[in-house]
Amino acid sequence: MSAQQSRALRSRAVAFAGIFASLIVAQPLAAQTTVTMWTFLDPNKTSPREVALKEIIAGFEASNPSIKIKVEPQDFAQMPPKFFLGHRTGGNPDLVWIDAKNLGGLSQSGAGADLNALAVNAWSQAERDDFFVKAGWNAALKDGKLMAMPLFHGASVIYYRKDLLKAAGIDPATLTSWDALAAAAKKLTTDKDGDGRVDVWGFGMPLAAIKTESTPVLIGMLDQEGGPFNTCKANYATPEGIRSLTFTTDLITKDKVTPQEALVQNVDDITEQFTAGRYAMAITSNLRFSVIAKAAAFGGDNIGIIAWPSWSGKKPAPMPVSGWWIAAWQKSPRLAEASKFIDYLASREAIGKWMTVGGQVPIRKSLLDSPFLKQPANAWMTTMVDAWSTSSWMEPTECNTRTLQSALNEAVSRVILDKVEPKAALQEAERKFADAQ
Repeated sequence: MSAQQSRALRSRAVAFAGIFASLIVAQPLAAQTTVTMWTFLDPNKTSPREVALKEIIAGFEASNPSIKIKVEPQDFAQMPPKFFLGHRTGGNPDLVWIDAKNLGGLSQSGAGADLNALAVNAWSQAERDDFFVKAGWNAALKDGKLMAMPLFHGASVIYYRKDLLKAAGIDPATLTSWDALAAAAKKLTTDKDGDGRVDVWGFGMPLAAIKTESTPVLIGMLDQEGGPFNTCKANYATPEGIRSLTFTTDLITKDKVTPQEALVQNVDDITEQFTAGRYAMAITSNLRFSVIAKAAAFGGDNIGIIAWPSWSGKKPAPMPVSGWWIAAWQKSPRLAEASKFIDYLASREAIGKWMTVGGQVPIRKSLLDSPFLKQPANAWMTTMVDAWSTSSWMEPTECNTRTLQSALNEAVSRVILDKVEPKAALQEAERKFADAQ
């Protein structure tokens, strides 16, 4: 072969190699769909729930390499209303997290896809029955359609410091009545250095009108025949309502176990002050337990949770059911992929992650025998399971309940600051609830 022919062959070989390489580059390795999700958690951060979410997403993507989950963190209070508005204007994510107060709004907006049709109808009956917090499951049902899937449930609860109660000779198991709680709070309110100022208050309550949690005003009213609601009509100004409001205001004005500054403190403020050692007992969400335990200046192993007291003390008051659900946008062009991720989130694997990594109470019965729950540090989870199993309560999801607790907190302020009679303050709260519908 001549040198000229050899050069020509090499030239053609290089050309063919270039064409072949360009063909390889032009062919995608695999089609990938990106599913966008709104949540208040950021998987790039390090709180227990955020770490759990990151691990759950990684597990799903490993099993489903053609689907990528893109998280767009949002403000937790603005996220649901923003999603409802986006249903009309467009631009919504494929998935959104919904809290208990906005489940009714989700149903009314028409923004949620039917997860029964997309996922649950393919489950066995045993799989469906494995979700033991029925109030939480049923709250997302509308006309036989499941508008959202429970992720983890929470509730406003009473936290306490084991070390302080022990030092005061108080057995937390005896705090079954409101009178017993008030008496314990008095013993726990202390001036350690004798300067005339309280160093540790007995009982902390988030009484601001924003970022609220349940207080004795609401829980006390649940402990009555029929509860405080008749469909979407509030019945607050009842003998039980007046008793509940008076008990709450007395904690500040008469018993002096809660500082008056609690009237402007939201749940974040109360949580921070409890972890700093300012309160011996305080109301916040059980969803925050792992974060609170990590931040507690007095050690996370010193934290416990009690069931809500009742007037009689013979059985606990109903435990509220709150928490977070996940919904798929009804107009999403990626419903198949989005529902596949929701199906994974409902699995024992994912809910197990929320429990062991995220510090959340499991919502599947099949996980209640887990060795994890038998560890002393996780006894509070068993307290929650027992309370929900005994008696649970869900806000009426057919109503607009976003201002429910805010109006009750304002009633507390009206009585203390404006000297309004409890019945009149509760009637004002009833009108505010009616105006919100």
